[in-house]
Amino acid sequence: MYRYHPEIEGLKVNENGTEVIYLGEPLTIKELDRKTRPSDLKYVYLKGNIQSVAKLVCECWHGMPDNPRWCATRKVKANGFHFENLYWAPRGTNPEMGTQKVKRSKLSKLSSQDVKDIQERLTAGHTFKAIANDYGTSDMTISRIKKRLQRD
Repeated sequence: MYRYHPEIEGLKVNENGTEVIYLGEPLTIKELDRKTRPSDLKYVYLKGNIQSVAKLVCECWHGMPDNPRWCATRKVKANGFHFENLYWAPRGTNPEMGTQKVKRSKLSKLSSQDVKDIQERLTAGHTFKAIANDYGTSDMTISRIKKRLQRD
């Protein structure tokens, strides 16, 4: 079963993205061949541009995205590019991985008393590295405290 693309006239895609037809001619579906990091991205050349098969399937079966910056995302990677497995989502979201935001360690947070002690040590002339090692933080954090001290 095929559906036509809502904006590209003459383009139709089947329900799982194995066939893409433009103006009656089947387009060659290629897989991205990366040597460093493997990927299962499938794409076609259409009017001189590379178009993701997942994006085309999602556009044909679910319509255009509400936000043009959103991309076609798979619910379960192993289930392939079937339209029931695809949905529009903001870039960077992956339902299998969850959010990839780095959680800041609570151990690296400095209390207000620690900041006052660090400011005293900075005025006494101690080095950034020595102070950072004592508090288990980076020398960049100590540098920022010094900049704040100079600003105030």
